[in-house]
Amino acid sequence: MIEVECAEMTVDEQLALASTISDGLAGKAVALIKDSKIVLDALSGEATPEEVERLVRDFASKRKDPAEWSVEGSGASIVVHSSDPLSRSRGRKDTGQMLPDNLFKCPFCPFVTPYEELYVVHYRSHGFA
Repeated sequence: MIEVECAEMTVDEQLALASTISDGLAGKAVALIKDSKIVLDALSGEATPEEVERLVRDFASKRKDPAEWSVEGSGASIVVHSSDPLSRSRGRKDTGQMLPDNLFKCPFCPFVTPYEELYVVHYRSHGFA
């Protein structure tokens, strides 16, 4: 099964990418979003990983900031990276569950760090033990 890992993209960007993939495959398969991945459901044919990777690269190159996107393909797994992975949480009142796994976000303010110890010290500075 071909999967496109797009955890660093916003939900709107994931939907746009899934739509682009579905349109580009022209009835062979439909792209569906599952968690932070796009998976393909075969309809009338089999899509190749190279074909899907080409569609993802075309999508990234047509963004308003194409230099900030990178696409890595390894067999049936394709990963889309953004130079600004925090854009997912921008403008949201979440507790950081939409961030990449290596970042910690304070639930009380916009503080973000990759260091767990620093996060704990910062969290405690809000007056909670």
